[in-house]
Amino acid sequence: MRPRRAFTLVELLTVIAVVGVLAGLLVPVVGAVRAKARSTTCASNLRQVGVATWLYLRDQKDRLPSNSHERDEFGQSLSWTRTLAPYLGPAFIGRCPARPDHLAAVTYGWNDWLNHPATGQGVSLTACRQPSATLLLGELTDTGLAEHLHFRGAARGVTPAYFRTQVGTTVHGAGANYLFIDGHVANLLPAEVDRRLAAPNSPFITP
Repeated sequence: MRPRRAFTLVELLTVIAVVGVLAGLLVPVVGAVRAKARSTTCASNLRQVGVATWLYLRDQKDRLPSNSHERDEFGQSLSWTRTLAPYLGPAFIGRCPARPDHLAAVTYGWNDWLNHPATGQGVSLTACRQPSATLLLGELTDTGLAEHLHFRGAARGVTPAYFRTQVGTTVHGAGANYLFIDGHVANLLPAEVDRRLAAPNSPFITP
């Protein structure tokens, strides 16, 4: 019988080293794929809100949904999270999968420039100059809990620094997802957000 050949120590160490290198290469790839999947699911959530908003507009004579400041005769909130619920359906979660530990029930905030400053009632679509360029929903910061963003309260206007107190601009790696009034979703880098905020007479925040 032929004697069985065993691995030498050098061969064994070489195999271990190769496996370690492959694992080191694979882990970042798997992480990137998971991050992309979470961003895609988040964008899908936002698109659902976009479709629901346009169905709501059709039924409400082109008036956008309210935020939580508007109340019905029983004192209950008429927030978009409530008024759009029949259009979104029971399967809608409203939470970005990249933020499983976020304390907010819904991790997306409504642009409060799209609501009356006193009542919270939604503005008419006809009052919006460029629906494709105006933010409808943004992703909340890690500490944000409200279902709408507080842009109207910016004493000096919505500067890039103030914007970041309201919106999580790097939720998905280097950028974040944004829903616009016309229903499209874009993943924007902070530099692009800053550019849009700085544009003269910008419709990015104010309709």
